[in-house]
Amino acid sequence: MEEKSQKEVHPQARDYFEKGIAALRKDNLDYASKLFEQSLKKEPGFFECREALRLNQFKRAEKKSSFSKIFSKTTSSSLLPKGQLALRNNPVEAIEVAEQILNEDPYSVMGNKLLGEAASLLGFHKTALFAWEWVMKQQPGDKKNTINYCDALVEAGELAKADECCSELAKSYPEDLAVLQLSKNLSARLTMSEGGYDKVAAGEADYRAVLKDESEAVLLEQENRRSEQESTAASLIKEYEKRLESDNNNLKLIRSLAELHGRKKDFNRSVEYYELFNKTNLRSDAGVDRAIVRAKLSNYDQRIESADSERVEQLRKERDCFEIEQVQQLAESYPSDLSLRFELGVLQFKADDIQSAIKSFQRAQGSPHREIASLTYLGQCFSKRGMNDMAARTLQNALDKKEVMDNEKMDLYYQLGCVLEEIGKKEESIEQFKQIYERDIDYRDVADRVDAYYMNLE
Repeated sequence: MEEKSQKEVHPQARDYFEKGIAALRKDNLDYASKLFEQSLKKEPGFFECREALRLNQFKRAEKKSSFSKIFSKTTSSSLLPKGQLALRNNPVEAIEVAEQILNEDPYSVMGNKLLGEAASLLGFHKTALFAWEWVMKQQPGDKKNTINYCDALVEAGELAKADECCSELAKSYPEDLAVLQLSKNLSARLTMSEGGYDKVAAGEADYRAVLKDESEAVLLEQENRRSEQESTAASLIKEYEKRLESDNNNLKLIRSLAELHGRKKDFNRSVEYYELFNKTNLRSDAGVDRAIVRAKLSNYDQRIESADSERVEQLRKERDCFEIEQVQQLAESYPSDLSLRFELGVLQFKADDIQSAIKSFQRAQGSPHREIASLTYLGQCFSKRGMNDMAARTLQNALDKKEVMDNEKMDLYYQLGCVLEEIGKKEESIEQFKQIYERDIDYRDVADRVDAYYMNLE
């Protein structure tokens, strides 16, 4: 299916739309809503009508009472499972359910997510982008939402904006391989688009005419396959090292050589080239410094895999100490990168250095992307030190900041329930577990806890 303009839609859908616009101008919002819905039922890909419907929904939401808004959210929650089920087999129905949710609460994150996912499946790229933009306004720091938003931008042809958005995401999640790969793919796609290579993919031009010469064409083909073929990686290393002899300050070549040696699992050589990059660059680079640490840790992993059983435990301890030491140095070298401070806190927490972890998480919560996760860990730290009143306040603070009921929020409810139980607040404790029970009966031992509570009431 394709999205259609006002001129392209069925005359009856156009008629409903025009009447809906007239009703909207007269502030006859309920009638306008029905007309827009009829138009979209006839033409689900009528984007202008969907925009008008959303404007109408926002106007209706402004006039609702506080009680109506609470009722709307309850209704929206009950419709969501139906929409998720329809998403698998009938995306058009899923869109209709999404609009029912948004009709009651146009700010609904879950409603807009459902709309975005269904629209993508149908190839309604403008509609999908429209939905994900609203999700991003509500939850700007969420990683999964941002990835979906980037995908929608790409499908809508906004490559530059997608590349910029993904680059920012990569700064917040520098260790996330999926994010880094997406960022690389977008940068490559943007380069292809700007260089005319997209025409090649579409069959509109000969790629050898787009490239400067025959040798560059061969090299590009090799680069596109380098992650899949070991022999190609070796060939590229040889080619780049030869080019580096006459262009020894080429930072792009040096970094590429470091990455290629890493792919070949020659981590010592990889580190050498990364260090050469820093030396040639004459200034620190957080991404390269992180890559050096990753390469050295990978070298440890390689040694652990090949070590005999007597050496394995000793090497693992050495690796853990080395990782904490290196991440601490990175965090001190780049104090504004709070993701490093968070990463350090996690390592300290796992090493049972709770006092140090508390300091790290208190710093890391200054990052909007790490605030809730930092508060979650802080709650656990206070609990481990027997400071359960502080743990409860911290976890409740994290819950207050978390709007969407996902696994992270269920974990917060669970931890808070355990802390409250520990300090004897049984009724408050069970209320936390009930919140999870209503959403996911299979979550940890929540069913046993809640069932036992009601059994004791009898």
